[in-house]
This record gives sequence, structure tokens and C-alpha cells, in this order.
Amino acid sequence: MSYYLTLDRNADRYVKRIFGVNNYTIIDHVERLPEKLPTLFASLTR
Repeated sequence: MSYYLTLDRNADRYVKRIFGVNNYTIIDHVERLPEKLPTLFASLTR
């Protein structure tokens, strides 16, 4: 399984088509990356 994490605010135009509905996360501000990564990692390793 592949999972895509991007900081591209415009990624919603293409990532759903490439990776599927639940296989990506778009982080809109790079400053939020440290806040989001632990939760994202936990959800992927369950």
C-alpha cells in the first residue's frame, strides 16, 4: 500500500485520483507538520 503526504495546497486536484480516497494527507501549512505527523503515523501503523 502507498500513502502520500504532501504540502501542496493544490494537491486535492490530483491525489485522490492517483492514491485513492483515504490514501493521502494534504498539510496546508508546513508549520503544522510536526503536529500532524504523530497522529498520521499512528493511524498508518495500526
